[in-house]
Amino acid sequence: MIKKNSIAYNDILNMWLDNKSNLKIQSKLNYEYLINKYIKNSIGIISITKINKNDINNFIYSLKNEVAISTQKKLIYIIKSSLIYAYHNKYCNYIDLNNIKFNKEKQNIFILSKEEQYLLEMTLKEKINIRKICLLLCLYTGLRVGEVCGLKWEDIDFSNKSLMIKRTIIRVKNQSSNQTKTILIESTPKSETSKRIIPIPNFIIELLKRFKEEDKYFILSNSYKLYDPRYLEAFYKRILNKCNIKNNKFHTLRHTFATRSIESKMDIKTLSEILGHSSVEITLKLYVHPTYDMKKTSLEKLVEFMSI
Repeated sequence: MIKKNSIAYNDILNMWLDNKSNLKIQSKLNYEYLINKYIKNSIGIISITKINKNDINNFIYSLKNEVAISTQKKLIYIIKSSLIYAYHNKYCNYIDLNNIKFNKEKQNIFILSKEEQYLLEMTLKEKINIRKICLLLCLYTGLRVGEVCGLKWEDIDFSNKSLMIKRTIIRVKNQSSNQTKTILIESTPKSETSKRIIPIPNFIIELLKRFKEEDKYFILSNSYKLYDPRYLEAFYKRILNKCNIKNNKFHTLRHTFATRSIESKMDIKTLSEILGHSSVEITLKLYVHPTYDMKKTSLEKLVEFMSI
């Protein structure tokens, strides 16, 4: 039986979020951000007893050209989970949202061309410093920006020429209102599969040896102090400008690594584990994008095969 006093969907979202005690802090803050930015002033103002499937469908469709598919997925999860919470706590009748789907539009994933990558590498190797080495490391291992900022010297195994991902550095909302709006924190990796051991190319190992410091120090800050990912992103953009390469996101290094790995015939399972994905399907869907040269080579092989 539904409770008599109907409340706004926003109130349900607040209660749902408060009850998600098992969430990692960055996930909880991310959900709170998405609720406030997209849901609060739209379907959030509807009474929980009146909200329906059409409202949800229209809301998701309205975001078609505004947010990425990954954000749509998170919003759908928030809506589905919070409405199930409302149903179980007798705030509304059951709403079947099994057919609610995100708008599958092709995402434009940018990767560096081979010429751009060569130019970037040559620039990074000039007057080498630890930040440049870390950019090269991302280009040859696919590390995320928070992961490379979280590396300590103790994570580098110089004997086995490998590194271990144990932590990531993220910026989160500061819960203390009388201080800065956000703060840096050291967090666990994105998922269990994100905790991984990755081989390091010989030339990068040799470069790292030249800058080796105390084991407990963060590599980028050269101290115990957390290194802000925004600093490395800003440095990356300055390097791109110097190379006259089109401005792109830091994550382009990860996309480029994945694509070059496929071009060089690395098997998908190996690549998936290096990237820290939970399945090969994620690697194929998100990070492996055939280039024009790959398509051309494949067609030429087909012609050659049919000519036998």
